[in-house]
Amino acid sequence: MIPGNSGASVTVNNRQRRWKVNTHWLAGIARRALELLDDASSQLSIVLVNDATMAKLNEEYHATVGPTDILTFDYGEGQGELIISVECAVRQARRFRATPRRELALYVVHGILHLHGYDDVAPRDRRRMRAAERRLMTRLGQNFEFKALISQRMAERKRSVPSTRQRSRGNEEKSNR
Repeated sequence: MIPGNSGASVTVNNRQRRWKVNTHWLAGIARRALELLDDASSQLSIVLVNDATMAKLNEEYHATVGPTDILTFDYGEGQGELIISVECAVRQARRFRATPRRELALYVVHGILHLHGYDDVAPRDRRRMRAAERRLMTRLGQNFEFKALISQRMAERKRSVPSTRQRSRGNEEKSNR
């Protein structure tokens, strides 16, 4: 568990390349969440990965096949690490009609709560943890806009956006109806 004091250190390492993530903003979210929990002495590392990497780690550490949203590691003495699948955050955001940036912030809050002794295995503990997540996310929303945290890299966008010619042809077809 991460103890409380002052001077939290948060690092974010983006090891996936499909999505561009505003790592400074995400580190700010983590620092503010730690502050709201009266914990400013922690050393927290956040590592952003893709689903393939997450699936390997999930199988290695939890004997579970496939990716998960977040893995939390408590190294003791105020040191912790959050491994987060950005692809999972994007997928879950679509599923729950949220934004990917809000989903990533939620994963950070979720992991930090685990480091502070919260658990989500038993139904009663899960309800307690979800309530704490909602409280923290509400308070974080007062300080941070959940905008501009994540965007698909330009190369990916170009492949998914129709060319001007394709868009024009689509508009012609609509006008001919």
